Amino acid sequence: MDTELLKKGPVMSRETFSRFGGLWIDRMDCDAELARRTVAGTFPEEVSRLIQSFMRDGFVVIKSAVSKDLTVAIKSELEQHWRSSPPGAMIEHWTPQGEQIFVPPALQYRDGPTKLLDFHAFSETARQAIAAPKVVAFLSAIFDAKPKAFQSLTFWRGSQQAIHKDTAYVQVDGAPMKLAASWLALEDIHAGTGELEYYVGSHRAPDFLFAGEHKWLEAAPHEHDRFLASHHEDAAKYGFKRSSFLASEGDVLIWHADLAHGGSVITESNTRQSLVTHFTPEKENPPYALKGPINRMEVGGCQFISVARQ
Repeated sequence: MDTELLKKGPVMSRETFSRFGGLWIDRMDCDAELARRTVAGTFPEEVSRLIQSFMRDGFVVIKSAVSKDLTVAIKSELEQHWRSSPPGAMIEHWTPQGEQIFVPPALQYRDGPTKLLDFHAFSETARQAIAAPKVVAFLSAIFDAKPKAFQSLTFWRGSQQAIHKDTAYVQVDGAPMKLAASWLALEDIHAGTGELEYYVGSHRAPDFLFAGEHKWLEAAPHEHDRFLASHHEDAAKYGFKRSSFLASEGDVLIWHADLAHGGSVITESNTRQSLVTHFTPEKENPPYALKGPINRMEVGGCQFISVARQ
């Protein structure tokens, strides 16, 4: 547990929907602020419409945000990455015994409950796709800053992960709500393949407080099951509709830090190849970036950082 980070804690706010603050789109007056910025011409009209949808639903879909040339190239690079990984490449894998392990990529793990970590650190092609112009334009607008990509996860099959909120696991130092994520379909997604699912509007539900005061799970790991159950209870209480994303190759879904989402149950044998990336405004950092050497890159107006692995 990062006790120093927990001691430091986030700045509390009651001007935002979450007591932990957030972006300008999370302020109680966000609708008026969007109207003001739209009238002032701060954003193109298309971006303003996307922001309005994002504030209401907790996500937006940008159709054909990434060209098929890029998605095909990424899949080719991923195949090589799995068969002959470069030094420092890692996956997160869960064994049949329920043990979480971190090992280099190998084909024996690809079909299992596995996440390929930080592919963006090894692939210029992946960075270009993550920094697709429409994605960067949207993130820059809600961040009021250049986006910083600091964690990516690549999936071969659906994760079947329980519905959850990223703010319990993905840390931004002192600012848990200054976070967004993108989900890029690397192929057409079919029902039954573990497609992404979510509760529409759930980003506005009350904060779940670990140990009665924290946003991050590490403050009280024993409360994890209660945390997961709370999303379904909130959906029933506030009327959040459960929905899913059957994407076409190249589509990107961007979700809010507190959108309740997960991977649906797999009933078909098809793959569900996808690339997930987590972002924060350029001046913010995940805790690891403050503690050790990191790699820094920039593509298309988006910063990229990753752990400097040997």
